[in-house]
Amino acid sequence: MATTSMDLSSNIMDLPCEVFADILTRLPLKHVHQLQTVSKLWLTNISTPHFKILYNMKSMTRPRALVVQESDQTYSASGLGPTSRIITISTMDLVSDNIKIQRDHLSFKIVRREYSFRVSSNLIIFQHKVCNLMTREIINLPNNSSYPSFCFDVAYIPSTNTYKIVHLFRCNKIVGTRRVLEIGFESIILRDGGPIPTSWQSVARKEYFSYLIDATCVDGVMYWLVRMMEGTHIISMESENEEFLTISCPKGDDHTLFGQGQLADLNGKLCLAYYSKELSRMSLFLLKDRTTNQTWVKEYDINLSGMGDWVRIVGYVPLEGNNGDILINGKTPFCYNIKEKRGRKLQKSNVNYTCLYYDRCFTLERTRLPLPAMEPLRARDLPSKTSKCEIL
Repeated sequence: MATTSMDLSSNIMDLPCEVFADILTRLPLKHVHQLQTVSKLWLTNISTPHFKILYNMKSMTRPRALVVQESDQTYSASGLGPTSRIITISTMDLVSDNIKIQRDHLSFKIVRREYSFRVSSNLIIFQHKVCNLMTREIINLPNNSSYPSFCFDVAYIPSTNTYKIVHLFRCNKIVGTRRVLEIGFESIILRDGGPIPTSWQSVARKEYFSYLIDATCVDGVMYWLVRMMEGTHIISMESENEEFLTISCPKGDDHTLFGQGQLADLNGKLCLAYYSKELSRMSLFLLKDRTTNQTWVKEYDINLSGMGDWVRIVGYVPLEGNNGDILINGKTPFCYNIKEKRGRKLQKSNVNYTCLYYDRCFTLERTRLPLPAMEPLRARDLPSKTSKCEIL
């Protein structure tokens, strides 16, 4: 007698709950979404907060790359940055033997502001809007702040399946003869399924620095690399309790030939990377103790000959055992294997940069500014087919 899909569903559901959940957490998220339609029982089990948290934590071990490409740039007469551009986001599997960019993409038309687009912790932020890449949802952030925006950063908190978005706002101050920025902080929490907060919550903290160099989030802690009057430091904030620390940068190494530094999450550790285009080398320091001794250890020196002037560390891609790749942006995306101590270049194309991305069971409110379903775009169709999110 032939086995029906209902029989198969019943047989699988006879498994212990933890075994059933473990099987599903190993699947790509699009397949999990498809399995929700098998039966009401499957939908109920897959929709529980417990399953979502379990799935999201396991997905942290299998990142993919988001490939960000810019096209159709137009410039003003002054030439100071593009007045508009189309940003197309695709995905790339990093653990496959045949690494190639996937055909599905999502496109945005960005108008006027050069620095209005940012990918952070799986979310796209642009001009007080947030896009969830998995669901193609867009929501408006609260716009009731009375301060000029400086930047937005995002932390994902796995234990609660929530995002915290931190808004940094600025006020110019004169200290002695130097102009510094007084930076204030306010935050909101995005919960799975909403509701979307209607106002920002003030964070009782002010910081003063000349400019922001870089930012990242590691294990729920936000880090900002800043230039202060006394030198370069790192400011950290715990996303759950909003406690701040100031962290000194590594000492004893000559960074005069290196850039200002870059921050990244390297296998759950804060990484501070310095790149020298003269030496074609990137030095990577890992923070071993954040709170007490603030100990930095120089872990890697990577030869990046032929990578060009603009080189940036992206993050860590775990492989089998204790092995893994360090993903680096440059003229061509580059993976450096920590066990073999050698690298390989990925597919060469008109890629502007890549960033890491994780399958994540999380939805925003679906009633606000939905994007149409993603579909492949041909070059000749791009102006008419692109989902336009104009920033005016």
